[in-house]
This record gives sequence, C-alpha cells and structure tokens, in this order.
Amino acid sequence: MVLIHGFIFTDKFYDDVNFPHGFGKSGDFTIAEAELLTSIGKRLFALEQGFCKPENQVEEQFVQLCKSALEGQTKVELLWQKYKQLTTHKSFHSLHGNA
Repeated sequence: MVLIHGFIFTDKFYDDVNFPHGFGKSGDFTIAEAELLTSIGKRLFALEQGFCKPENQVEEQFVQLCKSALEGQTKVELLWQKYKQLTTHKSFHSLHGNA
C-alpha cells in the first residue's frame, strides 16, 4: 500500500470532461498540484462519493471536510476544493436584449 500525503494510491485520476488536455495544461493548476491531483484524485473522488471507506485518520478528516462546508486546512484539502470549484458549473443568466 502506497501512501501519498496520507492517502492510499489507487490509480491515476483523469477528468477528460472538464480538463481534456490534462490538469497540467489547463492553466488552472501548478505543476505540483496537477501531479498531486493525478496521483490521488481517484481516491479523493471515491472517498467523497462514499464508494470506499477511509482507511486512516487523514482520509477520515477529508471525508468530514467533504460533508461540511468548512474551508480546507491541508494542501490536499485545499487542492480538492479548488478542483471542485473549477468543475462545478454555475448557471449564468443575462438580461440582454435588443431595443
């Protein structure tokens, strides 16, 4: 079992819908953030969605953060919140018309 920042490495994470050219080429993440998200993003997603149970205290704290509206404290928590913010599309309505 390989741990990265306290999270169990499962498989590489890609989001081809929101970041078709990868996290690193999107311009939204630093190189270090892109590498970290690629390496443990799949585990973070599974924990957030409840597909797997936390295996240690770090993962338990992450699950608690996902259930609350609190601001993240660790590098991983802040990165996941940044990812979620970028992938959550908010509808925009404009009141523009021709006179």
